[in-house]
Amino acid sequence: MYNDGFALSADKNNPKTTPAYSGITGYARNDEETQVIVGKSVEECKQKLFNLYQHNYKIWGQRQVLKPGILGGLFGQREYYEVRYTIGQPKPLSSQESFQKSRDEILTKAGSSVTNTLQIATLDKKLDEMKKIMEANMKNIAAATNAGDKPLSIQKIEDLLQENEFTFAYINKITTRLRSELSVDELEDFDYVQKKVVDWIGESVKIAPKIPHTYPHVVIVVGPTGVGKTTTIAKFAVNLIKEAHEKNEPRPRVRMLTTDHTRVGAVEQIKRYGDVMEIEVDKAETAADVKKIFETYKDNLDVLFIDTPGYSPKDFENLGKMRKMLEVQGIHPDVYLAATASSKARDLISIIQNYEVFNFSSVIITKWDETSAIGNVISVLSEKGKAVSYITDGQTVTKNIERASVVRFLINLHDFTIDRKHIDETFPEDK
Repeated sequence: MYNDGFALSADKNNPKTTPAYSGITGYARNDEETQVIVGKSVEECKQKLFNLYQHNYKIWGQRQVLKPGILGGLFGQREYYEVRYTIGQPKPLSSQESFQKSRDEILTKAGSSVTNTLQIATLDKKLDEMKKIMEANMKNIAAATNAGDKPLSIQKIEDLLQENEFTFAYINKITTRLRSELSVDELEDFDYVQKKVVDWIGESVKIAPKIPHTYPHVVIVVGPTGVGKTTTIAKFAVNLIKEAHEKNEPRPRVRMLTTDHTRVGAVEQIKRYGDVMEIEVDKAETAADVKKIFETYKDNLDVLFIDTPGYSPKDFENLGKMRKMLEVQGIHPDVYLAATASSKARDLISIIQNYEVFNFSSVIITKWDETSAIGNVISVLSEKGKAVSYITDGQTVTKNIERASVVRFLINLHDFTIDRKHIDETFPEDK
């Protein structure tokens, strides 16, 4: 049985019942590679193929066959046509060929017996009208998706966001909001659009609140190699001492502890900082060391800063060991993740994801002065829902660290017109 249900049992030795294939394009494929469909005419075969596969087939040959008569004899024989084909996308048609083919298919569906010239002319006219409508619709669709027809203000905003290295997802979120929330008249006012976008960017920056803590306060800074963790620890310590001095308060009792025994010179670096600030520095290589130092000094200690080694975000083994080392019962630390402002968005995502095992409370953005584009940081922190607590810039330990603020982020947007008075009023918590 063939795939259309017609049985063929013609005599293979009778040339009348098994004529050679007459190739439409020349039958050149092995029979095992093709399939066969049978009908009362070649046109009927083509119609069956179209119903089954639309245009996704190719005809390789055709032949006329005879269906045996009564009792397998010649009496009552009937002629049928057999078409060999393969399934697969044919060569793409030109727009004119495609339209002509659609016309022929409609004519076939309407009845292949339609031969009256007037009927065909009428149908051709309707098809022409349909073609014009379809072409007009396609032009409208193309125009709607053409960037050139995008509101100029949105195009300019996209350009500004790209220059500031915001991620595609963040930019798309902003432009979608512009389209949905602003009127056509408002979109024509670029100053207004820019002001709204700056506000929305500010709203997406999450600042970690100051949280009261009990003493001794343990602060741990984690992060990959080269982000400036040790320098940040030193800046934390000196800033704490400086604030107490400015407030005429007693000098806080501070101690620094390093667990970094992998980087050459790590211990020496933090000890140099300790000597300058007159702060004792300890070294720990195991969780037992950390616990012993904490238990020894906790009753005479205000703050213990713990510096950690830098590992690649993909170094899961050492990250796991470090986490176990810092899981000391009773220390209740505040954990900060340090990341550079110049980190690529993709790298920053990886850092945040793989350092989440430390349950860090917020992020410290370091080396702020080494980049002019902070859209990557804003985009990723917003996407991951992470708050930022501090910003550091420069190598001067006695300064160059400050509480993060929305205003600080906004005034560092490149080529945006910033209304400083407006953003100060909009984000008063940052004053």
